[in-house]
Amino acid sequence: MRPCEDRLRIDCRVRVAPARGNDFAVQPQTINESAPKTVEAINAIERQADDCYKSLALLALPGNLAIWGALTEGIRLIEGAMATHGDNSSDLDASLINGGRSLTTVIKWVHAHGKPPSKLATHRWTPDVAQKAEQSVRTALQYAAFEAAFPMWHKGRYAAQLIPPRVVRFSSLSTVRERQVSAYQKGFRPTTGEFEGKRAQKTDVRAEAKRLFEATLENAVKEGQCRFRYADPWDLWEELFPEYLARVSGIARRSDSLSLGSYTLGEFNRFYAAVLAVGAAHEHLCWLWGQRQAEFPIRSAVLVWNRPRWTSVFSSLSGVAEEKCRAMLSDLCFSPDHSVDLHVHPFVPLDKARFQIALAAPFPLHSLPDENILLVCSILRPEVFDAASLEKEKELIAKLTDELSRYSPQGPIGLPNPTPDIDLMFVDESDATIAICELKWMRKPIRSGKIPHSDADVTKGIRQLRQIRDYLQRYPEHLKRIGKIARPVNEYRRVQYLLVARDHWPWIEPENNLMIVEYGGFVKAMLKAGSLSEALDGLLGYDWLPEEGRDFTVIFERSIVNGVAVDSEVFFPARPGQVSPAYGL
Repeated sequence: MRPCEDRLRIDCRVRVAPARGNDFAVQPQTINESAPKTVEAINAIERQADDCYKSLALLALPGNLAIWGALTEGIRLIEGAMATHGDNSSDLDASLINGGRSLTTVIKWVHAHGKPPSKLATHRWTPDVAQKAEQSVRTALQYAAFEAAFPMWHKGRYAAQLIPPRVVRFSSLSTVRERQVSAYQKGFRPTTGEFEGKRAQKTDVRAEAKRLFEATLENAVKEGQCRFRYADPWDLWEELFPEYLARVSGIARRSDSLSLGSYTLGEFNRFYAAVLAVGAAHEHLCWLWGQRQAEFPIRSAVLVWNRPRWTSVFSSLSGVAEEKCRAMLSDLCFSPDHSVDLHVHPFVPLDKARFQIALAAPFPLHSLPDENILLVCSILRPEVFDAASLEKEKELIAKLTDELSRYSPQGPIGLPNPTPDIDLMFVDESDATIAICELKWMRKPIRSGKIPHSDADVTKGIRQLRQIRDYLQRYPEHLKRIGKIARPVNEYRRVQYLLVARDHWPWIEPENNLMIVEYGGFVKAMLKAGSLSEALDGLLGYDWLPEEGRDFTVIFERSIVNGVAVDSEVFFPARPGQVSPAYGL
């Protein structure tokens, strides 16, 4: 698709022909701008979309078979994405993100509107089950656009254009920079220049692991069509465990000693490494079996074990006590009341006793374990999460102090009440430059309706920086007097006030010497530069953000459920032949 011209980038929305013969709004308007008749018509479309589950034949199956069928269909779609796009691509990432959320929706529909589980139901991938599962998962994939758009419309963050009788086109009220920030948070990075993003390459399977995979397959047994069985491959699991423990520990951003209730983050990392070792072994064995038999073992794709077996295997493999593994498994089990994504709650009980538990391995293999378990804690043990959150700022200051030591970092620095403390200050005396930073580490919102609340939490940092700036302008001698800098603030050539946000951040327009930046871009710019002033120049040029037209493009995509439709903005990579959307908040 041709990139937008510079003069058109202020608004890249796709317009439709004006509606005729009606009094509905023909241009996008917020809910507060819309006529009551338009609001009611849009709300009616939302209600009709919410009823899309009523036509799903999957809900007539026993609940355990319906959930197993949905998970199996999810893996079938993921395997198809891997075959088409490879096993390390942004297209696969998009498929996993969409799948993890949409399968959660299907499972909730089964719990709320489906049949109860039956001990007589067998996990057979018949054409009937396959067709019903495919219909349900594809409906949920389409419904995801409705779930994302309507909450933002109700909160005044999206404009809507009603296209009678049953289509709503939603437009984000975003500037060029806001779309860049949105793209950055979806994982887009510059594809050229000094801030070019490079995708991490997958490591090859080690020779010993290959040998153990082959040995496991040699003893595997075919059990009818599209199904196989193998003995517990302990040697293979134990060979894979150290690799996955290193991966989990490498991406963890919090201390191993952090308490998560009855276990620590370090213990959870070992448990999760065991989950990944078992899941990765199963996923690859399924693929190898499919290559040998020319038939993917779809009936075996979902691992279904009883709770004691899951607990025993993970405890033996990780070295963590069974009691703690039992607690962690329970924390990661799907709940229709609060689960939002299979990346967060990958274990899905198939019966009311939560005894038989299913695992679709691609989702935990694609997850961020420490972030997800903290989200779980925020739901199940808010007091533990609150205590853990209090430690985040200290950990972030310690990490930045270590990584950026050449800029003489100091913090936190107390200022007289009611002025907030300075979280972190960087000084380059040779360059006569100071950077005063307020740090905000906010969890990414899982649902679009939570975005305004998260934005407001980050924006508090701007108000705090203004207070700090105002105080230092009134009392420029203060930091010198307490021994933090060599001269009064007003004698430095450059003083920059930065809101450094991690994970979630909205775009906030710069005001004089006060600006918002993202943690990753901040660290990258600081490490690349020869001086603090040079680092600030690189950072505040925002070249580390992806550029619309060069690195990403925004296209309207239509989603249809239950006879109604929404058009919503979808971010795509701006690369020839790349057609999969990068969905996300």
